[in-house]
Amino acid sequence: MTVLIVEDEPRTARTIERLLLGLRPEAQVVGQPESVAATVAWLAEHPAPDLILMDIHLSDGSSFEIFRRATVSSPVIFITAYDEHALEAFQVNGIDYLLKPITQEGLQHGLRKFETLRQHYADCAAEAVPNLAALLRTVQQLSSPPAYKTSWLIPFKTKLIPVAATDVAHFIIRNGQVSLTTLEGQHYTLDTPLDELETQVDPRQFFRANRQVLLARPSVTALEPHYNGRMLVHVQPAAAESIIVPKPRVTELRHWVSGG
Repeated sequence: MTVLIVEDEPRTARTIERLLLGLRPEAQVVGQPESVAATVAWLAEHPAPDLILMDIHLSDGSSFEIFRRATVSSPVIFITAYDEHALEAFQVNGIDYLLKPITQEGLQHGLRKFETLRQHYADCAAEAVPNLAALLRTVQQLSSPPAYKTSWLIPFKTKLIPVAATDVAHFIIRNGQVSLTTLEGQHYTLDTPLDELETQVDPRQFFRANRQVLLARPSVTALEPHYNGRMLVHVQPAAAESIIVPKPRVTELRHWVSGG
């Protein structure tokens, strides 16, 4: 059994590998990418593993972005410190959802579920369903395009204010809360976590600049090279904080801004 571990915390990745090999000594860990970009690149360059163990919160954004940027044909056991992403996990390739800290019992449960599913499809006619990966590819091909959110209804004082996605300039985490700024400079506070917002919006129109910022394309007015290969993004309306995109995501940022 080949396994890909996607985790941005090296200590946690080592713990997952140790628990995995303790439960399944025959397992082979074929890679340990630490970011969305690195995982997309790994999947493009290597054969699909039998199973992926994937953290949801990575160094350059939500792991759900991986499924929008790459073909993922392997079943996935999601691992996270939060429990609000279970629905999204099972809307993609998720077969189990484990909360940190990972325990041997929790991982054992996920592995047994994977093995049960694999055995079930192995028992089917080879021509009809060759394996679980083939089934997942078929499901992906038959799935309709994702429906992205077109507006939000936001409580403001004594009213509910509709804000269209086309009117949004950016979402920024400030003091632990998500602030929505419109292209006209209006500010609203949302209860929805930024990671969840990222899964709701069209990636052609929105870009996760870093852990704190989700940009809308119309707000970007200029890109300015920053030190260490990073990129400073100028937006209108201007943000109180500098919006800096880490080096691993700069190429993707350029591609997104140019409409590619």
